[in-house]
Amino acid sequence: MKANQLKLMVLVLISAFVMMACSIPLLVAPVDNTAATNTAVAQTVEARLTQVWSEATATEQAAPATNTPAPTNTPQPTNTPAPTNTPQPTATATKPPVACNAAQFIKDMTIADGSVMPKGVSFTKIWRLKNIGSCTWTTDYSVSFDGGDKLGGSAVDMPKRVAPGEIVDIAVPMKAPDEKGKYKGFWILRDDDGSKFGIGGGANSPFWVQITVGEEIANHSFDFAAKVCQATWKTDDRTLNCFGTSEGYSNYVFYTTSFQMETDKWENEPAIIVNVETGERVRGTFPSYDVKAGDRFVAQIGCTEGNQDCKVKMVLRYKIKGTDTQGVLGEWVEKYDGKTTLVDLDLSSLAGKEVIFTMDMEAKSDSDTNEVFWFVPSIRNP
Repeated sequence: MKANQLKLMVLVLISAFVMMACSIPLLVAPVDNTAATNTAVAQTVEARLTQVWSEATATEQAAPATNTPAPTNTPQPTNTPAPTNTPQPTATATKPPVACNAAQFIKDMTIADGSVMPKGVSFTKIWRLKNIGSCTWTTDYSVSFDGGDKLGGSAVDMPKRVAPGEIVDIAVPMKAPDEKGKYKGFWILRDDDGSKFGIGGGANSPFWVQITVGEEIANHSFDFAAKVCQATWKTDDRTLNCFGTSEGYSNYVFYTTSFQMETDKWENEPAIIVNVETGERVRGTFPSYDVKAGDRFVAQIGCTEGNQDCKVKMVLRYKIKGTDTQGVLGEWVEKYDGKTTLVDLDLSSLAGKEVIFTMDMEAKSDSDTNEVFWFVPSIRNP
């Protein structure tokens, strides 16, 4: 407000000075420097007015501005608590009733699926099963053929009473066909009334045996690999099943046409694979053979690939049938060293004799995996 009044006074003064300036020529005699005088007066008036105007402006600018109060914050509404979940009633789980007769397959104790067999060889298939039903399996229960390739097998009775939760090994003698090919036979359990039951979710599925039949080695007088199941395999305290596997026992023997030597080489000809547990011994005694002049025992031996701790003493023994004459044809200590041994033994000293041969293996390491091979073991007469 004061600044506006000051500006008004300045305007009044300016008007007064202008009027004075206009009246001066009437009071003073004209002279030749009238223009200069008027100019000087005007400059003086202008300078003074400028000073006054500046002071007024400065006064106006210096006046403190009145702060407009900031609007107060409107309180925000508080969050409404989320409604709590109402606990739902817990459903009571109802267990399905346990079937009276039901089985669970555990593993193949012998003859893994796809095992390669020589033509006509006899073998025993063993399944390990568990009773997961509510009824005890008595010796009136049985296992019987249920389709596919029978492989010479027949129904067998349950070997013992098997209470719920117990495990049993069921063995069925069989024989490989005389023709090359793949074979698969299905087997099922029966209760004392003859009703069938088995494995699987519905307790009605069969279990099976599956093999591939290959050819014997041509032009060999005696093929040990083809006769692997005709041999008797024993440890110091029990008899081993032919075609046992590492899934069955720590000590086992089986025939194969596909394996890897410790030299990292894969082979696809017949071989006998034997595993000997630490501190034990496995022996395989074969049917007798009439040795002829010029006969030679030939094989390649060593550890299988991956058995770094393997160390086994391997011996080929003989006994002349009907006598006490026996002896050692050769012995070798095989260990996992990337090397194998070629065996070529002259049997001329036994010509004309009926001889029983035995493969004898003894573990020499602390490992339970002492797996060795006899590759294409045979008697040849070139």
